[in-house]
Amino acid sequence: MILIVIFIVLLALGAPIFVAMLAASFAWILQTGNLSLFTMGAQRMYASVNSFTLLAIPLFIFAGLLMNMSGVSKRLFDYANTLIGHITGGLGHVNVVASMFFAGMSGSAVADAAGLGAIEMKAMKDAGFDDGFSGAVTAASSTIGPIIPPSIPMVLFGGLTSVSVGRLFLGGFIPGLVMGFSLMLIVYFVAKKRNYPVSPKATFKEHWRAFLDALPSLIMPVIILGGILSGMFTPTEAATVACLYALALGVFLYKEIDLRKLWILLRETMRNTAQVMAIIAAAGLFGWVMTYQGIPAAIIKSIIGFTDNKYVVLLIINIVLLILGCFMEGNAILILTVPIMVPIAKEFGIDLVHLGVIMCLNTMIGTVTPPVGMCLYPVMTLGNLTMGQMVKEIIPFLIILIVALLLVTYISPLATFLPTLLMG
Repeated sequence: MILIVIFIVLLALGAPIFVAMLAASFAWILQTGNLSLFTMGAQRMYASVNSFTLLAIPLFIFAGLLMNMSGVSKRLFDYANTLIGHITGGLGHVNVVASMFFAGMSGSAVADAAGLGAIEMKAMKDAGFDDGFSGAVTAASSTIGPIIPPSIPMVLFGGLTSVSVGRLFLGGFIPGLVMGFSLMLIVYFVAKKRNYPVSPKATFKEHWRAFLDALPSLIMPVIILGGILSGMFTPTEAATVACLYALALGVFLYKEIDLRKLWILLRETMRNTAQVMAIIAAAGLFGWVMTYQGIPAAIIKSIIGFTDNKYVVLLIINIVLLILGCFMEGNAILILTVPIMVPIAKEFGIDLVHLGVIMCLNTMIGTVTPPVGMCLYPVMTLGNLTMGQMVKEIIPFLIILIVALLLVTYISPLATFLPTLLMG
């Protein structure tokens, strides 16, 4: 009770989540009277971040920032426009497809919303789309970023569970496509109803020019996944390669990045990495305390007492994660719930790659769920929108994303087919 009550009260008061977890954990240690647990707690915090796999997180953050500042986002958007800008829905479809392209490079939903979103929303506004609709499409499409590989949340899940990050990356590919096509379905019907404009159909010359301009950027996902699947490098080493490649594009090819911009990017990367690692360290202690108290075992026992149906358990997992997504940041949800969800998955025979994809998809839906949705705020700032405008327009997209989540949840080959096919 001490652990849970202090944690909930601090969150309600607006304390950072890592502070809430640390304070609750240390309060529990103090009430035990066994001060040697402080040493064990410190060891757990250190062990949580002492992982080669987690080294990929700052590297993918840096690669995503490099891509945004080097002009890659604009080139991807222009190429997507030549592909499908003429279809009913016009730049709404372009918005989604550009996010799917960018997803193969950054692994961060917020990077997509803040970087690519600025280009997407301006283009849609200039073309005559409503600001609220433009913001909703931009926020919703940004959720694809961490599902199509590479993915920072999947690196985090793999680091917490020792599940192959390569398998998780492959597991997210088809669900990411399902999300993209689902969002395009909503865009089509809304655009048809509101008679939104479409772009002129691109000529072969325009299409070819846009393709050549975007080609160096489109090669990055091929390098990352090809290197991992061929065994040339690990996912962490792939993140290093992604940084070097993005740096080469920005400095030498596109000439958009100089020393001043590079310093800004490094500083932003350090700040974001410190935030994530502080949460991981605190969650390592918090999870250890919960395990020490037998909380995961008690939850498993309660669920087994309620149902022995795997599909009902999957529904419960989704409901819990979707509710948490309304109030907490995605990485924090993963760190907090993985120690509980993994034993449940093992008890009911749920594949851990499947579980990882489900959990990451849930947390991405959380990034566009008010009131704490992390992708809503940069989009609201870019479009000068109120929360009311965003919520009104994003509801259809939330519904279709939840439908996509249920498809991935109950058709497990959507997440497990590619890892099994390519990695055994």
